[in-house]
Amino acid sequence: MQRAPLFAGLCVLGAGTIAGYVYYLKNRALPVPEPAPEVESTAAAGQPSVEPQTPPVTPEAAPALPAESEKSTPATSAPGPAPIVTPAPKKETPPPVVAAFAPNRVFFRYNGNDAHYGKVAYVSPDKPNAPTFVDSLACDVVYVAGGEGICLAAKRGIITTYSARLFDTNTFKPHAQFALNGVPSRSRVSVDGKIAAFTVFVTGHGYTALDFSTQTMILKTDSGEPIADLETFAVTRDGKPFKEADFNFWGVTFTHDATEFYATLSTGGKHFLIRGNVADRTATILHENVECPSLSPDGKHIAYKKRFVVDGRIIWQLHVLDLASGKETALAEKRSVDDQLEWLDEHTVLYSVPENADSPSASTDVWRAAADGKSKPRLYLRMAYSPAAVR
Repeated sequence: MQRAPLFAGLCVLGAGTIAGYVYYLKNRALPVPEPAPEVESTAAAGQPSVEPQTPPVTPEAAPALPAESEKSTPATSAPGPAPIVTPAPKKETPPPVVAAFAPNRVFFRYNGNDAHYGKVAYVSPDKPNAPTFVDSLACDVVYVAGGEGICLAAKRGIITTYSARLFDTNTFKPHAQFALNGVPSRSRVSVDGKIAAFTVFVTGHGYTALDFSTQTMILKTDSGEPIADLETFAVTRDGKPFKEADFNFWGVTFTHDATEFYATLSTGGKHFLIRGNVADRTATILHENVECPSLSPDGKHIAYKKRFVVDGRIIWQLHVLDLASGKETALAEKRSVDDQLEWLDEHTVLYSVPENADSPSASTDVWRAAADGKSKPRLYLRMAYSPAAVR
């Protein structure tokens, strides 16, 4: 009977002892860990290096590594997704636009009131205000192509006489000269420089007169030997022979191979564009109301002056004819222009107008206009006449 109370007392004593021990463990001071000792580089000591052991990192916890070209900066907030940067397209300077058939020199007759008056001059297309003068050549009308030039001139005195000279464009020395039968009007040289053409007024002095008469000749540039007078050509119209007593021809412009040409035929108060064959001495009427034609460098268009009668007086407006379609395009020049146009390149034409439109003037300026008629004309050469773009 006494063992039971003794056992119960022992249990109480054991439970108290255990509780006190647990209390002691919870409240005792934990020791402060000592800092890890610095590890000296083994590589510096000549020992093999040992990579420090780091815990593995799962892909989800791995930080994004910056690209090699990016600089790392401290984060001030939670990083967001890296922006997608598209590099700006590199700006390339386009090559300069160079017109096809661009000339290397432009010849003309100088009209300035100084010692060079009437002399042949030439400029570089990109420096039209810096002329070079050929003082040995004085001309009323000049044209140059294929290394050859033709100069039509008047010698004024009690009796005025007229002559033509053919010259080499390298030396500017004439190698042929002959008399003309009238007042110089138009001249052209073929692209290859082998043949030339000119027009003079045998009677009258301008195309506004009713009684003028012209002579238009084709000749060899090396000797000045005549090839043909256009009066001798057999002309057809609508496939039938066409001949009248009042025929007048002027304003020759050669095709690139110089076997054919275009010109104006006047008869009965009308003015026709003709295409002629040099060897066959034949010509065909193509289009009406075309004067002083000028064939484009690509051989596809004719620039010309078109005649109108306004308030009883004759005026000329500049046009371009598409030879394939027959379409006419009026140029932006609104002044009356009495000249044979010259193609500066395949998009631009040159022509002469009086220096002062409000009063009579012996001098002229050369202007340029777009062949498509879409832009205003601009002054190109001051105190100049009879331009020739040499390619």
